[in-house]
Amino acid sequence: MSTETIQLHCVNSWEAAFLREEVRGYFTPEVDLRPGATVLDVGANIGVFAAAVYERLGGDVRLFAFEPMPPLHATLARNAEEFFDGKLTALPYGLAAAEHELDFSYFPAATIFSSSLRDAGNIEQERRRVTASVVEMIRQGGMGPALRRVPAPVLRFLVGRKLRVMRELETHRVRVRPLSAVIEEQGIEAIDLLKIDVEGAELDVLHGIEDRHWPLIRQSVVEVEGWAANRDRISEVFTARGYTVRPEQDPAQRAADIGMVFAAR
Repeated sequence: MSTETIQLHCVNSWEAAFLREEVRGYFTPEVDLRPGATVLDVGANIGVFAAAVYERLGGDVRLFAFEPMPPLHATLARNAEEFFDGKLTALPYGLAAAEHELDFSYFPAATIFSSSLRDAGNIEQERRRVTASVVEMIRQGGMGPALRRVPAPVLRFLVGRKLRVMRELETHRVRVRPLSAVIEEQGIEAIDLLKIDVEGAELDVLHGIEDRHWPLIRQSVVEVEGWAANRDRISEVFTARGYTVRPEQDPAQRAADIGMVFAAR
């Protein structure tokens, strides 16, 4: 099934299209999801990944979606109520190594780039990195065939101008929690897929899993920022616990120094 079926409420319509394109990268043939699965969506935004899982499994799934940014969580919670038939629990906090509160930068016109690791000091560097990735995604055929025909210099100009909105940011104080505490609180007995997309805080999320809970996690897919520096560190977290790990990076991800780590028992 396509994620076009559920027309989620969104904050920005262009972001919904971007997220739908990005989500396809999570579903490689090795990702094994069957009806009745329990799936955790860490860094859920408005719920596009959760919607893709819900549709693929015909609604026979238990979903937990984590989104700490208040404006995004409000939209996620609305989508959960209207489109997921009670199968999605929208949780208003992020995950980390310990119970804490953090300052997150929130970009109202580009919410998908909101992060605790982006601020006024590094936003121009981040904007250039994201621009390079979006341009390469378009050149590879993402976002439709018409844009693919636009010359690369023109694309860079158009995308860079669009992403100037990243200069407009708000700061929100948000709660983060260790995943093990949530597993206990929610009575989660098995995790068929742990998806993590947290804009650079991947290791912090993984460090919030106690040894006794790792056996519950059958599969994981992690979007890794700072690929060159962090790919091996994140892979080692899984290999040390008996997972088979496969790193993957496509040209659009390479342009942004990000990539995917797939781990399965």
